[in-house]
Amino acid sequence: MNIKLRFSLLAVAFLALAGCAKEKSITDREIQERILDAYIQTNCPTAEKLSSGLTILSLNPGTGPILPGTNDGIYIHYNTYTLEGVCQSTTDSLKARMLGTYDPGIYYGPSLFILNSSTASGMKELLGKLRQGGTATAIIPPWLTSAGANSSGYTNTGQQYSINMIYEIKAGIVIDDVNKYQKDSLESYSRLNFSPKIDSTALGWYFRNYTHPSGIPAADTVVAGDKVGVWYVGRLLDGYVFDTNIRDTAKKYRIYDAANDYEPLSVSMGKTYQDMTTYGSSSSSNDISTGSEGSSSLILGFVRGVKNMTYADKAVTFFMSGLGYGAEGNMSSGKGVPEYAMLRFDLWVAHPDDLKYPPTRTK
Repeated sequence: MNIKLRFSLLAVAFLALAGCAKEKSITDREIQERILDAYIQTNCPTAEKLSSGLTILSLNPGTGPILPGTNDGIYIHYNTYTLEGVCQSTTDSLKARMLGTYDPGIYYGPSLFILNSSTASGMKELLGKLRQGGTATAIIPPWLTSAGANSSGYTNTGQQYSINMIYEIKAGIVIDDVNKYQKDSLESYSRLNFSPKIDSTALGWYFRNYTHPSGIPAADTVVAGDKVGVWYVGRLLDGYVFDTNIRDTAKKYRIYDAANDYEPLSVSMGKTYQDMTTYGSSSSSNDISTGSEGSSSLILGFVRGVKNMTYADKAVTFFMSGLGYGAEGNMSSGKGVPEYAMLRFDLWVAHPDDLKYPPTRTK
């Protein structure tokens, strides 16, 4: 009998069992444990089922110099499947194309997992076995996905956490100091992408004003309380564009949404960059905002750049995740900013009455 057919029959039997769960007082965990044991017996009898329930189907630990421990980070690419073999999520754009699920707005890059209390215990246990270059295929049961799960990193809204799931993982860089890694990465990014190289003017924050490279003339300074319009393109350091309010740019990167107005973001200048806010809903998707609709705060790396600009200026800023969306990121259905992401923004500041891009009206 075909293995998939045999497992399907077993699954049907357990679904019938689940239907009688109330009568027999069988918990959801007991049902999933029995399904897992039946799957192992039928399809992979040599698998290693650990005491936690994590089941190792294959493991190549890799040869990297660091085995991740508590609070260390590890970048991974992954695919996840139900026990029936249905792919639920992937960080592989080629695989997504083959499945017919590819979306240019989804981020298919590696996800950074920090092995702390915010990461699901099953994932933490599995990743703790991998060095850089390592690979693993394992079943993570649902009772090991409750502590965090880093769900915003998944690229498919169908990802399930109530059933046994198969994970295929390939490990990338292992990081024992996230802040140092990000500072080194930003320095490298600056050196490779800008000539002359941009130096940081604050910890983990880089900025260059192309229009006024020597500083804004006093006569052109925008004072606290003034409102400016801001055109922007937000991207990760690997080039993935997660948001823009420039219509042609959105179309170029295939993230255009006809429901967005594609007008400059209205920003109120503050005495310091920490005081600056946005008003209304002129941003394309609120990705740069950390507050609710109406008046809301803006991510610090972004407004720090705007604070150093005036009307008709063009600038670029890039910065550590702590000045962006931090450990949680800002991702929905695979779109947006993943956890611990370093960000880059290309910025143009416009006079409030100048609604054309690029802006030309000075003070």
